[in-house]
Parts: sequence; C-alpha cells; structure tokens
Amino acid sequence: MNLNQVIAMTGVEIKTKLYQEIEHSAERLLNMIYAMARTYSKYVNIYETRKNIILAEREKHLAGINPSYSWEEMKHMAINNQRTYLPN
Repeated sequence: MNLNQVIAMTGVEIKTKLYQEIEHSAERLLNMIYAMARTYSKYVNIYETRKNIILAEREKHLAGINPSYSWEEMKHMAINNQRTYLPN
C-alpha cells in the first residue's frame, strides 16, 4: 500500500487496518503506538485548555470586564513593571 492509498482511506478503513496490524504486532510496535496515542491525547487536552482560557478572556474583554489599554499605556506599564496603568 502506498502513501496515496493511505491518504485516500476513510477513518473507518484506517482503524480496521490498524486493528489488523496491531493484532499481529510485536510488543515493541505496540509500545510505540501506545506512546504516540498518549502524547497525542495530552497535546489535544493542552490545546483545548488553552483555547478555552483564551475564549474566556475574550468574552471578558468584549463584556468590558477586563480593561483595555492603549499602546502608550502598555509601554508605560512595561517600562515601569506595572500590572495596571497608573499615570504619572
């Protein structure tokens, strides 16, 4: 089976082929597949968590709960190591 055939396969076809391969695989291959699946799951969870945090912050911003600052105010805060804008 070449790469183009694999790309053209549906999710169900890929799962079926994987199950067939796993059924007759050596323990080393099983460990690699398991590690890859766990890594993917952790990545997806981190991605979803970050996405949810960003969306929650966006909602607060749109609702006017979080303050907005101009570029000059942000620059002033950065230079003076401040977390909120305190004019001179």
